[in-house]
Amino acid sequence: MSVDHERLQRLLGGEDAARLRRRLRERLISGSDSAITLTRATEAERQVVERLLGRPPKRGQSLRIDPGAVEATLQQAGIAADLRSALEALDGPLRDPGAERTAEAARWQAVFDAVRERADAVGLGPWLDHLAATGVLKRLSGRDPQRARKLLTASLAVIEKLPAQGLTRSTLAARILGDAHGLDRGRPVAALVRQALQHHWHGGVADSSIDERGLWAHAGVRLGGDINSTVLAYQLPVAQHEPVGRLIAAANATEEPVYLTLRQLLRHQPAWAVEGHRVFVCENPTVVAEAAEQLGTACAPIIATLGRPQTAALVLLEQLTADGAGIHARADLDWSGISILNSLHQRFEPTPWRMDTATLTRHARLAGSRLSDHPVEAEWDTQLTAGLEARGQALQEEQLLDELLHDLAREEARLRQAGME
Repeated sequence: MSVDHERLQRLLGGEDAARLRRRLRERLISGSDSAITLTRATEAERQVVERLLGRPPKRGQSLRIDPGAVEATLQQAGIAADLRSALEALDGPLRDPGAERTAEAARWQAVFDAVRERADAVGLGPWLDHLAATGVLKRLSGRDPQRARKLLTASLAVIEKLPAQGLTRSTLAARILGDAHGLDRGRPVAALVRQALQHHWHGGVADSSIDERGLWAHAGVRLGGDINSTVLAYQLPVAQHEPVGRLIAAANATEEPVYLTLRQLLRHQPAWAVEGHRVFVCENPTVVAEAAEQLGTACAPIIATLGRPQTAALVLLEQLTADGAGIHARADLDWSGISILNSLHQRFEPTPWRMDTATLTRHARLAGSRLSDHPVEAEWDTQLTAGLEARGQALQEEQLLDELLHDLAREEARLRQAGME
């Protein structure tokens, strides 16, 4: 039965019947067939009910209407097949917000379920859970599940190709996404991949302040030339098969420290022979220079971050730890140095190298530059910050050279005795 719109409008349309129609819609959505009540009914509303039911309603402030009786009236009059079609003809489709929310949740769950196996295969199940819990994917896709599925699929296609062995980001994007700019900052797929790299892929980077270059380098991806980010290394054990490996081996033999660029580390990753070795990390190049000058080849592996670690230093540390090295790290004993070691501690969990309260106490008589900036809590030594604050002066690495060189020589002697040089 088609709807007789003209008669329906006269019978149940208009503002006077609006409250009645709204309550009838609510009943249909809820699935209940119980009567509805219009409290404090107006005279106009009473007239609507009288026209609809063909009899005057009972007197009183409230009107009680049986939805079944309304539907029967519409059917008998040939106006509509049922109450639902009549109400939808007047005010549009009936919407059940609860059912719609349930259906939407099911659609989004299907988006994540469709890629769950692929994500788990690369250790990114927690990444999917995060996207689902925070609504990040909904926002990036404009709340369109189909677009969201495409974004997730593209993001996983990129992640499955990582680490990228020194590819540039634009080359990676062109190969996987067919768009050299598809992984540029601001693109939806780039945002999803970056979130995975920072917090989940291979443990994340444990540094909320990491820059774009450092984040992508974590996955072996280069941005631009990558020759400005460097790290100073000395006596790092390395196989000589790769171009950079031959360079490092030659520098070790001639007792020369070598600056390694991010480009070298990513394009020609050396085969590090550091299983079971302790690699020492300092902040200042002076320590490395003095180690080369005074110890020669009788020096344990050491690198200098040249201040706060740049991306090259972080990538080198990732490579060394992945190849089995134990990291012993330090920096100047000041607020900046503690901040540096905190960032390394969060990402690599190194053993502090004379970067503790005992060292500070042992050298209490050494004068240093006045501390500036605000105190920083040392995550690895609960007493260090208070001790340094009480001292009021920095204790720089150059002031500890004798002890640091002694540690490097002793470690190298241990290695030689163990036959690991």
